[in-house]
Amino acid sequence: MHQTKQNQLNHMLTLRIVELTIITLICAIFIRPLLSEVHSYFFWIELIDLSLATIFYFVIRAGFLDKWKVTISLISSNLLILPLLAISGGVNSPLAFFLPLMPIMAALIGGRIESLVIGIILISAIVLATIFGNVIMDLNDHVYSNEKTISRSFWLIITIVFSMFFGRFFLQKFTELTDQLKDENLQDPLTNLLNRRGLSYHLEKELNKADINSPVALLLIDIDYFKNINDVYGHDIGDLCLTEVAVILKAALRKNDIIARFGGEEFIIILPNTPKTEAITIAEVLRNKVSQETYSEFKLPLTITLGVTESKRENDTTLKIIKRADKALYKGKDKGRNRVEISEN
Repeated sequence: MHQTKQNQLNHMLTLRIVELTIITLICAIFIRPLLSEVHSYFFWIELIDLSLATIFYFVIRAGFLDKWKVTISLISSNLLILPLLAISGGVNSPLAFFLPLMPIMAALIGGRIESLVIGIILISAIVLATIFGNVIMDLNDHVYSNEKTISRSFWLIITIVFSMFFGRFFLQKFTELTDQLKDENLQDPLTNLLNRRGLSYHLEKELNKADINSPVALLLIDIDYFKNINDVYGHDIGDLCLTEVAVILKAALRKNDIIARFGGEEFIIILPNTPKTEAITIAEVLRNKVSQETYSEFKLPLTITLGVTESKRENDTTLKIIKRADKALYKGKDKGRNRVEISEN
């Protein structure tokens, strides 16, 4: 759900960028001639830019090349910069000093590919502006200096290349930091398992993928008589027992299984592509492994009770499937604990 909203927001923002480009180009074509007079070449350049921006707009709006829509919007915004650069004096224009910022902005808005594409476009434009620099300067009634133009072009290209690498480096560090914050936000600090937020995220994703041929099974686990451990030995020993049980449960799972701390002494395990019958077998293995060990320096014996359920085809939610597992768990407690109990429906 969150990913869908983010995609919709990105789609809307890219459309707004291209719309702004189109509006600006229309104003340039019809209003600029009333304010200043430049060579007719620029009218045709602006007309071509407007045609390209319009094509980009309808491509993005229709959903074609959806993967490249951010790149297209950034290229569209360059259609404004480059003609303006030419009109204002090419590489000798004060506007040229802002060009090295664009690969960094492209990296932040889009990514590494977008930064690379924008950098290549800018470097190509600078090379062309240098080759035809005398024409650009003549159109604007400036005194042309070949040495000055070549020198500025060289340093502009070097700065843009540096900006492309810096943008990539910054994006990598930003991604690492974001991933770290995301992991911390979804992780239980005591057991290093997923917390309830992480559980909800993964369970919802697995339920959306599940069907009649690949159901999702759920195990709700409770450590039996855990309150007695906290009362007799203290919460430090209780926390140590929780951590050790978590390690045993996680080590016994398959590669694609997902385990989370549900709260207190409870754990939830998501078993993708697993029918209830197979989940019962896995639950019994987990119950036996936990009961065969002792915990903390006091060598405490522990057992667990497990409630087992599986997803339904229609209108199943994270809340419903957890409630079914919870009812099975408490049924197992009522029957004496240290057992696996199956949900009724």
